[in-house]
Amino acid sequence: MDHRWILLFSLWWYVFRSAGSCCMEELPPVSLNCCKCNFSSVPMDLPKNTTRLDFSFNPLKRLHKNHFLEMSKLELLDLTRCSITLIEDHAFFGLENLHTLILTGNPIRYWPPLTFSGLASLHQLVAVETSLTSLSNLPLTQLSLLKELNVAKNLLKSLYLPTYVSSLHILDLRANQIVDIKEKDLENLQNISVSNFSLILSQNRIDHVAPGVFRFISLHMLHLKGCFSNADNMKSTLNAMSGLFARKLVIGHYRNSFTKIKVLKTGHFEGLCRMNIKELTISGLHFFSTPFCECFRNLTSLCVINTDLRFLHFESAASSIQKLEIKRSMLISMPSTAISALKQLKEIRITENPQFSVFEDLIELPNLELLDLSRNNLYLDYCCSFISDGLPNLKHLNLSYNPQIYLRSAFLNMSHLRSLDLSHTQLSNVGSHPVFLLMDKLIYLDLSYTQCIFSIQCSFCGLYSVQLLKVSHTTFSNILASVFKNLTELRLLDLSSCGLKYIPTETFASLTLLQTLDLSKNHLLELQALVLTPLISLTILNVSSNNFQSLSEETTQFISQKLVKVDLSHNPYDCSCTQQTFLLWAYEQRSRGLKFSESLKCNTPEYLQGTQLDKVNLSCNLNNYVWIGCFVTAIVIAGGMFHCYKRKYFHLCYSLLKDKTYNNEKEYDAFVIHSSLDEEWVKEQLVPKLEDGNPCFKLCLHYRDFIPGIPITTNIVNEGIRRSRKALIIVSQNFIESKWCSFEFEMVMSWQFLESQCGIIVILLEAVNMAHLKHMLGLNKYLRKNTYLKWVDGYVERKVFWRRLREALQQGEDLRKLGVSGEM
Repeated sequence: MDHRWILLFSLWWYVFRSAGSCCMEELPPVSLNCCKCNFSSVPMDLPKNTTRLDFSFNPLKRLHKNHFLEMSKLELLDLTRCSITLIEDHAFFGLENLHTLILTGNPIRYWPPLTFSGLASLHQLVAVETSLTSLSNLPLTQLSLLKELNVAKNLLKSLYLPTYVSSLHILDLRANQIVDIKEKDLENLQNISVSNFSLILSQNRIDHVAPGVFRFISLHMLHLKGCFSNADNMKSTLNAMSGLFARKLVIGHYRNSFTKIKVLKTGHFEGLCRMNIKELTISGLHFFSTPFCECFRNLTSLCVINTDLRFLHFESAASSIQKLEIKRSMLISMPSTAISALKQLKEIRITENPQFSVFEDLIELPNLELLDLSRNNLYLDYCCSFISDGLPNLKHLNLSYNPQIYLRSAFLNMSHLRSLDLSHTQLSNVGSHPVFLLMDKLIYLDLSYTQCIFSIQCSFCGLYSVQLLKVSHTTFSNILASVFKNLTELRLLDLSSCGLKYIPTETFASLTLLQTLDLSKNHLLELQALVLTPLISLTILNVSSNNFQSLSEETTQFISQKLVKVDLSHNPYDCSCTQQTFLLWAYEQRSRGLKFSESLKCNTPEYLQGTQLDKVNLSCNLNNYVWIGCFVTAIVIAGGMFHCYKRKYFHLCYSLLKDKTYNNEKEYDAFVIHSSLDEEWVKEQLVPKLEDGNPCFKLCLHYRDFIPGIPITTNIVNEGIRRSRKALIIVSQNFIESKWCSFEFEMVMSWQFLESQCGIIVILLEAVNMAHLKHMLGLNKYLRKNTYLKWVDGYVERKVFWRRLREALQQGEDLRKLGVSGEM
């Protein structure tokens, strides 16, 4: 009995110790993913130096004392949905470095006083969907460094905040059951400095707020999305929040909400007059008229998102607003008059408004520095006098993702711009006129996907300060050699998908500061070293998806010496012996610091197609002397082989010849030659179909019919070859890698030579590595010159396969006479 217990314990210990094999290293050795491994406890063989552990969706059910004691290096622990109902005191003891703990989706019934003992560095605690009914139930007083607490989607009905929340930066209470905010709920936040504290109450259906409960409270942000059932409810809540100071206030509904609050008049926002709010975001409201009122006067930032706002108008000048954003609204035209009244504006973002197509009136804002009108439906025929004339300090202009823009002479007046984004917009006059001639301060220029055709050498004249230039998916005429000559400050150049077939050697001669160059998705056949030589600062190069068959020795030398990252992927590389120098270089990069992208694969020759470039290992002859040496070596080896085999191999062949007249009666229909690793297919598919079928055949199988106690070679000759009418060759990757299979095939080939009446039937069981197949010269040559059967999926295909195989075995004829097509 004692021995049985020892055996059971040993078996359990082995399984427990090896359980960690289910886990996957995502960033070896610091990040470990053990998600859905069905662990009921933490395996003891997990790497002790793991810093990030995803242990989610494992049936832990209970966390015992010192549960993670061996994982002292952990910084992040994810225990999402592990069915944990009980956590013992000191369960996380020893995790002094842990800064993030995720307990989402665990129905925890009780939180002991020392639940989080030892978590001295914890910054973030996520306890979403843990059946929590009160914030006071969480024993967090010992977590002095805790900054973020997420207890969304719980059963909280009270907003009462314990004293520990005063040290937090973020408290997320969204989607609980808070409907009433009582007078003393926030008393622990009053009269203390919590200006960095953000309170998220979204998706709580708040029906009542005690008047004055927010008085003398200072917050960084208050989030109230989806909290109001109607406009009157929103109005009463905002009125009850008088005395609040908040840097940011977010009110309204979510984008995918089924209902929107209908705001009938500006009085619904009058509660803002009794608050001190700097940045206001209004989302998901339905306006019957413009909502902006006197209470917006003290705002510095106003953001209106996901509304049906059509017109912009202020009852009085909101003179303090510096940032204005209108996103996903029903705005039709640029509200130039209303906006021009906001003299303190520094940023305007009017984006993703599908009906916004008109911008004709002048805007006069002397302090405006950023104007973003991207992703609208703008057609600008005379860009951009109404922008340039009234915005003398504009530095950043974004007109991307609009249908069409015509750049006129007025565009030359925007010399103060620092960044210009015109991408994904059809442009006129760019590339055919020097429209950037006076933009000597421009640093960032994006012209990608603009259908521009650069036909003049002065396409980029005047851009003496530009550092980032993107012209992807544009076209260059015969000007490439000189078009970039004045861009001496350029750091990044994107020329991807420009249809380039050739790059003149002087193209980048002036770009000595260039660090990143993207030439991907072009039609380049070569990349000359002389093109890259001037780029003395280059560290990142992307030439993927071109037509390179190889790179010159000078080019690879430049890449190895200068670059930190290079992408050479998705090119049709030639892996023949003519490119041996390039292939040797690619192989050597595996041991160097150069960051090679993947998908560097051979395209030719055919037998190497798809092989990873750095795994090609050719034995190529470089000169005639090597050829002569190989020829002499071959003669010596041939002589040695003849001397070695004349007593054994020749004797076996001779015995076959002698046996030809000795016995014409064969006991077996076929001798099956296969790898032992394919024995399962032979037993389950081949043997039942042939030996139990109609007609039935008798097969010679080495695992069944060979005589024990005698040499294998004798069994192969005497029991297999000499007593069988045919040889059935089961070719697979395992077959190719087996020396015994190779020997058996050579013997069968010799048998066929000596006894021409006998046949060989080859079955290709699976796709094989053609590079490996070449090493079996006899089999490779046979498959190229003869037909064979192929095992494939499909009911009809399998039925044809068995019929043709039976015919070949029954009639004693080779497959060519049966009309079976050869396949590879």
